[in-house]
Amino acid sequence: MSIKADRWIKRMAQEHGMIEPFVDGQVRGGVVSYGLSSYGYDIRIADEFKIFTNVNSAIIDPKNFDPRSFVDVKADVCIIPPNSFVLCRTIEYFRIPRNVLCVCVGKSTYARCFSGDTRVALVDGTNPTLAEMAKRSEQGELFWGYSIGPNGRIIVTLLEQPRYIGRDSLLEITLDNNQTIQCTPDHEFMRRDGTMVQAANLRPNDSLMPLYRQLFRGYEMVYQLINGHYFPTHRLADEWNIRHNIYADQANTHRQLRQPATSQSIYTLNDQRNQTNQQHYRQALPIQNSQQPVNHKITAIKELAGTHDVYCLSVPEAGNFALDAGVFVSNCGLIANVTPFEPGWEGYVTIEISNTTPLPAKIYANEGIAQVLFFEGDELPEVAYDDRSGKYQGQTGVTLPRI
Repeated sequence: MSIKADRWIKRMAQEHGMIEPFVDGQVRGGVVSYGLSSYGYDIRIADEFKIFTNVNSAIIDPKNFDPRSFVDVKADVCIIPPNSFVLCRTIEYFRIPRNVLCVCVGKSTYARCFSGDTRVALVDGTNPTLAEMAKRSEQGELFWGYSIGPNGRIIVTLLEQPRYIGRDSLLEITLDNNQTIQCTPDHEFMRRDGTMVQAANLRPNDSLMPLYRQLFRGYEMVYQLINGHYFPTHRLADEWNIRHNIYADQANTHRQLRQPATSQSIYTLNDQRNQTNQQHYRQALPIQNSQQPVNHKITAIKELAGTHDVYCLSVPEAGNFALDAGVFVSNCGLIANVTPFEPGWEGYVTIEISNTTPLPAKIYANEGIAQVLFFEGDELPEVAYDDRSGKYQGQTGVTLPRI
């Protein structure tokens, strides 16, 4: 099975109506790009939206979606509520050839991405690349990292859905610790004052929110810029478990780190009554006689030639996470979820766009939202989608799941 290039996509669209309407080339000019690319086609969304709401306390049942769960909106702009999602459809109508399978991936314009070799700071002391995390996530592994909480304090958070996004142009940002970060121009970085700014608007000498970690008496400690104290990482992990009701907070107890993360909590902790003095790791430590800097500064920014594979992840609890380079960046807030286009299927594509951030998110009708990749098989399937009269064949509007 091989991926098809722009020449093949253009020929199939113009001669066989595979994509209608078809745009021969990339349209940019102040919009989220759409149209034909080197090895894919960037699709647009129409101005019809079904926005999920829990006002009526309806249950999301994939076998029987309750209409009360959605508000129908027709507009040029759709605002997705925090930690919610919207259903929409493509402007393009697809007719998939019998020997072709299509995969749809989100556009990096909405995803705000990094190169695959970008390393993420994890609370277990490791720093895997985003590409490594994406592969390990497919096997069910979970990851916890560092975020700036709503009150400016560093907290531990669950880093969700590390994934491949697509290909895009990148900037390379060099910090005063000689670390480099490669990201899309629209990716947001957190300044030292807590505001967010896109990478393309950063300049040399700009100060970014830093992550500082040191070992004290065998325990990793994180520097809290909000009060100038170091605080134990495992106590931050303990706070995450309590916030998410893994166990209750109990007075006069000592929860001791026993082993690495499980599927349910960051650490398996031994909760035992202990009246001994554990102050050396239960409390924050002030900085003494230290020349600890209070920010990371940018020393250089440059554009990288060509396009590159890009990855990102989501942090629903905080909307940001720390890179191993020592700075905090925005997470990938919008996720475009689309099932593969099966051989023999035709219709408008229904797309679910999830907002995993704690803030409202905006998407634009009549502009690009995702990229379709076309893979041609080496032989025809025995049974294609149209042979079995699939329930989504020929769908025309925003279509809810059917059984």
